Amino acid sequence: MTQYVGKAQRTWRLQVVGVLLGLLCVCASVTCVAQPGRLSESATVSLLTCAPGSETYALFGHSALRITDPVQGIDQVYNYGTFDFQTSHFYWRFVRGNLRYYLSAVPFASFSQAYEQEGRAVAEQVLNLQPQEVQRLYARLESTLHSEARYYRYQFFSDNCSTRLFTLINESTNAPLQLDSARVAAATYRQLLRPYLAPAPWVKLGMNLGLGLPADHQTHYRQRLFLPLELFQAMARATHRGKPLVARQQQVVAADSAGVPAPAGIVPMQVLLGWLLGSVLVWRIKPLSWLHQVNMRVVFGVTGALGCLLAGLALVSLHEPVQANYQLLWLLPSHIALALGRRRSWWLRYAAVAMLLLLLGGIIAAVLGYGLLLPEVGMLLLLLLGQLLLIWAGQRREEEHQG
Repeated sequence: MTQYVGKAQRTWRLQVVGVLLGLLCVCASVTCVAQPGRLSESATVSLLTCAPGSETYALFGHSALRITDPVQGIDQVYNYGTFDFQTSHFYWRFVRGNLRYYLSAVPFASFSQAYEQEGRAVAEQVLNLQPQEVQRLYARLESTLHSEARYYRYQFFSDNCSTRLFTLINESTNAPLQLDSARVAAATYRQLLRPYLAPAPWVKLGMNLGLGLPADHQTHYRQRLFLPLELFQAMARATHRGKPLVARQQQVVAADSAGVPAPAGIVPMQVLLGWLLGSVLVWRIKPLSWLHQVNMRVVFGVTGALGCLLAGLALVSLHEPVQANYQLLWLLPSHIALALGRRRSWWLRYAAVAMLLLLLGGIIAAVLGYGLLLPEVGMLLLLLLGQLLLIWAGQRREEEHQG
């Protein structure tokens, strides 16, 4: 019995020592994470702005921060635009809006090499910060990088790779940055996106259809900084402690001479204009009446399917810009019934209500200036209105004939 107790006591002591050693290791690791290395007085912080690329995800450019300390041998790029393609249910999470983006860090040499291979220019703005401000910003980056705080839920307009950098810089300085918005014209989010989407007309059409009323809100100056090039221009005009925020500016990666390619192939305006003219043709030529019926079902099938997609986005997506989409006034999901079903007496009333909603939606779009930004939608509205008028007129004639 005494021998058993002695063994138990030794075992208990070993367990206590093991737990204490484990706690010491955890505390040491936490201390290492919370206490990043001390930078020298020569350390600098730079904003890196990457030019737009040809891929859809690169159309708006990119922003990152560079920390350089020649004394410590540090030259790191910190990037809030990272996500993992291997994430389970990646596309669903992306559409839903709960795909986790995170802060990552890579050597500047690797970062610049990747953009050289893509042929995209990278501009560097070295910020005029005091050593303690540089140290504070670096400490925040490192502590975030090694904690769960590195993950965040991406919001295109309000919380992305550019907005996070501005907030970090502004909160790390001893005094708030002074932004100069005097020479900046007022614009909505949708208007700000227009030049970036020009090289990709199909993406432009799809994205504008997907964006709801929040995209038509007027932006104040800080809200524009979700776009990397807007952040770049804001930093160039900003002041800190009465001096320019940017100490010097240089291009660290040269652009490919080819640049972003011009739109190639058939563009949406050509398709919709041709479709509209073809619809008029098959309606006027009686031997092609069967083709008119096919065309009608295709028009309502396409617009109904788009309506189902927009309604689904508005219901399930956490992305704020897709909410309150007034384009559902003309892209009614119920149009699917006209594409798949046989003519019924209720089609007359349906066509009348659908035309009123289309008219209301058109007025809203005109007031917001949406039609000027996307004339392709005007073609789609005319195409849909023509089919609704034909249904309404045909049902009226049929009812009068029966009466």
